[in-house]
Amino acid sequence: MAYQSLRLEYLQIPPVSRAYTTACVLTTAAVQLELITPFQLYFNPELIFKHFQIWRLITNFLFFGPVGFNFLFNMIFLYRYCRMLEEGSFRGRTADFVFMFLFGGFLMTRLRINKSKELLTQVLQLDTYIFSWKMYFLISLVE
Repeated sequence: MAYQSLRLEYLQIPPVSRAYTTACVLTTAAVQLELITPFQLYFNPELIFKHFQIWRLITNFLFFGPVGFNFLFNMIFLYRYCRMLEEGSFRGRTADFVFMFLFGGFLMTRLRINKSKELLTQVLQLDTYIFSWKMYFLISLVE
C-alpha cells in the first residue's frame, strides 16, 4: 500500500522535474556505489574535444556531491523549484521549460569552457534565480 502511494506521488511530479531529479539521484547513487567516479563526470574541455567524451557535457549537471546533508538539501531545493516553475510559469509549456534548461546549461558551459574544470551544478542556482524573479514580479504586481 505504501509503495502505491509513493509511486503515485512520484508520477504526479511534472515530467521534466521528475526526469532531472531522478537522473541526479541515480548519478549520485552510482558514484556512491562506486560504479563510476566523479572523475568520469566532471567538465573538462580537453577530454570533451580531444578525446570525444561528450557525456561530460551532460553529466557535470547531474552530480551534486556525495550523499549527505548538503546533497539532501540540494535535492529538496532542486525538486521544489523545478516543480514550482514547471507547474507555475511553464504550465502546459514543457518544451519551453526544457529549452530554458538547455539554454541555461549551454550558457553555463560556454562561460566555463576556458575558466575551470569543476562540476557545473549551477542548474539549481538557475532554477532558484528564475523562480525568485517570477515571485518578485508577482509580489510587485500585487502591491
